Amino acid sequence: MLKNWFKIVVYHSKKNKLYVLFNLLCLALGITAVLLSTLYWQEETSFDRWNANKEEVYFIESRSDNHSFGYQPYVLSSLLKEHHNFVEDYLLYSGYFPTNVIHNKKAYALEKILQTNASFFSFFSYKIIYGSPSSIFKNPKEIALEKQKSSLIFGEGVNPIGEQIEVDDEWYTVVAVYDLEGKRSSFMPEAVVNDHQFIPEDLVGNWNYSSSSVLIKTKEGEKLAQAADQIYSQYYLLPMAEKQQLSLAEFEKKNNGIYDQKTVIHPLKGLHFGDAGNVVTPEANVKGTTLYVIVGLSWVLFILSLFNYVNLSLSQTVSRAKEAGIRKVLGGSKRKIIQQALFETSLTMLLSFVASFFMVLWILPFVNSFLGTHIVVHLRDVLFLLVGVYLLVLLFGGLIPALYRANYQVLPVLKGNYYRSRSGIVLKNACLILQFAIACWFISGTYIMYKQVNYMTTKSLGFSGDQVISFPFLEEEPIEIEEKHQAYQTFKQEALKIKGVEQIAFADLDYGSEERSRYMQLFEYEGENMRVAVHNVEAGYLEMMQVGLKEGRYLTNKFASDSIQNAVINESLLRQLNKDSIAGLVVNGTTIVGVVQDFHTAGFEHEISPKMFVLPSQTFFHFTQVSMKLDVHQLETILPAVEKLWENFHKGTEKPFEYSFMDQKFAKNFEKIKIQQQVMMGLSYLVIFIALFGLFAVSSYTIGTKLRAIAIRKVLGAETRGLIQDLSYQYLIYCMIGFGLSVFPSYYLLNEWLKGYAYRIEIGWEVYGVCLLAIAVLTLLIVVSRAYRATQINVLKYIKYE
Repeated sequence: MLKNWFKIVVYHSKKNKLYVLFNLLCLALGITAVLLSTLYWQEETSFDRWNANKEEVYFIESRSDNHSFGYQPYVLSSLLKEHHNFVEDYLLYSGYFPTNVIHNKKAYALEKILQTNASFFSFFSYKIIYGSPSSIFKNPKEIALEKQKSSLIFGEGVNPIGEQIEVDDEWYTVVAVYDLEGKRSSFMPEAVVNDHQFIPEDLVGNWNYSSSSVLIKTKEGEKLAQAADQIYSQYYLLPMAEKQQLSLAEFEKKNNGIYDQKTVIHPLKGLHFGDAGNVVTPEANVKGTTLYVIVGLSWVLFILSLFNYVNLSLSQTVSRAKEAGIRKVLGGSKRKIIQQALFETSLTMLLSFVASFFMVLWILPFVNSFLGTHIVVHLRDVLFLLVGVYLLVLLFGGLIPALYRANYQVLPVLKGNYYRSRSGIVLKNACLILQFAIACWFISGTYIMYKQVNYMTTKSLGFSGDQVISFPFLEEEPIEIEEKHQAYQTFKQEALKIKGVEQIAFADLDYGSEERSRYMQLFEYEGENMRVAVHNVEAGYLEMMQVGLKEGRYLTNKFASDSIQNAVINESLLRQLNKDSIAGLVVNGTTIVGVVQDFHTAGFEHEISPKMFVLPSQTFFHFTQVSMKLDVHQLETILPAVEKLWENFHKGTEKPFEYSFMDQKFAKNFEKIKIQQQVMMGLSYLVIFIALFGLFAVSSYTIGTKLRAIAIRKVLGAETRGLIQDLSYQYLIYCMIGFGLSVFPSYYLLNEWLKGYAYRIEIGWEVYGVCLLAIAVLTLLIVVSRAYRATQINVLKYIKYE
């Protein structure tokens, strides 16, 4: 019996090669999407779940109405442990930093070195291969190495305890080798150094020095936020109030919100999902919403492929109706017909699983690269999912068509009447309308994403960086401020002698994905409390970057007062001050001499913050990057000369000279959304393909049930054009209904996505006009072709029994 069923499958597969291929492809795509999203879900949700401390470790965030801080002063954690018995321990840490470590005059690149204190291995119980846990980090300048990096530096199986390696021109003693054991965590360093353990006394008690994040271990997490707020008020706010001879309440009222911040705690088990607040973890976190969207879209794609499979299977019941009738005449039972249909579905599923497996292996490297993950396929991780998908397809994609085929009445079928029931048509049309709705959502979503990307890439940034390169200068050198200033001036003088170097200047501005400032100025202006980012910029920097001057003048070294009490502000700060002009404007003792236009230093997700620009002084002199304007027609000679000069000031460093053009550096902010656009575009193509193929199946089925009526109408003189119109109009109506159903949810969801951008487009009617036109044209192409083919039937074949 199974052998005969298999032969029948082979026969029909050869007869309908294109149908079988598309059927397998659609199912395989849906299964692949679900498999990849499930593996991604398992990967991301596994972070920190293995850690026995996941319920007892908390990240401390300070949050106010307008700001969020993930870094804390050293004094906060020490006071918490000193004054509250329920605080068991604390862990201080900074993000990873990459550098070369040197052993026996050979350099080894490490990308993830973590600065922390002695508590790290009690918070994260990684297996210690060499060294004693009790002896780790007892002295300054000690380092623990991850097993693979230790093997790279010292050799496989070598115990390096007591060896010394050079890290950033300083010598560290190896005290431990640990194994990450493939565990997924928010902390997976290649090396750990105890730079946050032996802290200078002047920094330990400094509330204004915040350079590390804090994890607190406690079994009573509900008390932690209140305790931190009490420490903050008692040891930071109260001394300032007493200095001004005010009570704490009077001090807070006077400052009206400037110091109004509250502690928010985040458990370790949820740190990897950075949806809210300023959670700082060394490993890149993932937004929960992004994870849900990816999983949701994958299931939408699978459901579409399932609907498509059902429609295609139902359409095949028309061509195989006579087969079912003959089997019944020869004594076949409904049960056997159903079993045969389920057998055929199982074979299709088996082939789809095989195709999906190869698709996953092919796509997985691209997924890991795009999402920044390390997904590995293990059959045990997806076995239950595969079984569930199989049963789902077997139930809906196999059983429903099987019941239709088994319930055909023998006599009408053998006479050529394949029409079964109106309920079946309603079901297929409902699935088709849903497919149209989802396809329209993807089309409108892709179009909106394209417009937003185009808007961001064409919008004026407020500066011009196509001729300006940026590169680090004495970034990690242990050097005093005054020495760095003198070294920079010497470098600048020599660089300007190079032909093609037009200007050189520095600023402590960070051009990155987020708005950042190392210095915040708090002041009261006309009864309003304000917080302004203050940046030191060298004279000529704003002119070099072609930042437009709106009023007044730029800062210059010609006036001594510019380096003492004068400043330039941006348009955002002028608006915040509710001023139209800077005439006579003095802000917190600083005279404002100019206003520059707003310019972007961060992605379009963030509004341009109020900024104040001042000239550097001996006490306010910080920069890590130098900007240089070049004649781009002489780059081949300029860059080697600049590199040689740079190397003269960085002798002994292993890092090469690296530069980037400012406009290209800023353009990196758009890479993520460009990738999202490409993914959305790819998904849209898949969804449209599946929806149109489903339309092909439904129209084939429905028109197939009307072939006798078409034959009779042709005998009575009906024209081909009229027949095509009658057969096609209903699908255009279904298309319109699906489009209508997609408008509200797509508008709402796309608006929610656009809310993530401070600078964004608005959703106009043309978006849905393009969407409707596209889906209508594609629908007509499919349906008209099927209808025209139906009008070319052999009339005698369908009316010879009438």
